[in-house]
Amino acid sequence: KSYFINKKLFTPFVTGKIAISKDYLTISKKNKWITNEVSRNLVHLLRSKYDCILSTSRSINQDDSLLNCRIDGLKNNKPDLFIIDLKLKLKKKLSLNKYLKTRKTFIITDKTHISKTSVYKKLGYKIIFVNKLENKNDLNSLYKKIYKMGYSRMFIETGLTFLNNLIKNKMINDLYVFKSNKKLGKNGTNNNTSAFLKKIHPKLLTINLNGDSLLKKEF
Repeated sequence: KSYFINKKLFTPFVTGKIAISKDYLTISKKNKWITNEVSRNLVHLLRSKYDCILSTSRSINQDDSLLNCRIDGLKNNKPDLFIIDLKLKLKKKLSLNKYLKTRKTFIITDKTHISKTSVYKKLGYKIIFVNKLENKNDLNSLYKKIYKMGYSRMFIETGLTFLNNLIKNKMINDLYVFKSNKKLGKNGTNNNTSAFLKKIHPKLLTINLNGDSLLKKEF
């Protein structure tokens, strides 16, 4: 499924996802996971419905994320992955490196860093150069480039700042919010999530996540 962001650019259908605690925090200082196993399995299932995932080097470096489908019947090397890393700060030793030979993984970086990309190419990453990613036109150009590469459905797994930027620029179709039934308190950060959710007003979905809840917003 694809759609028009405007009348001229044909781009992917874009879905975002975030996980939050009961007290609206998005980062746990003590545990990699905020939501429970049932919620995480549903995320893996959602990923399987998309051609590619878009993330950032900051998000991946922080969690050593694989961002693939790790449930029975789904291949660990899918979907393909795009990583925004304009300053080439992606760590060289990551868990996702073991899938680079079987899963297309792209680093999106600034053209000024051409000389620094050789080490990533040797690891197995594919490089996409952009002039900048500062505004809606820049994001439109990136979306169009990804669509022309054969990806019509894209799943966004990044931090709140990047997601908020996509929503502000009307660059996203829908958003899933997985909410834990536990509070993080002093062990969590990013408490501006409450204001973020109040602004977009996601609706609670009727689905059993063993105590967690799932909200969705269509834009």
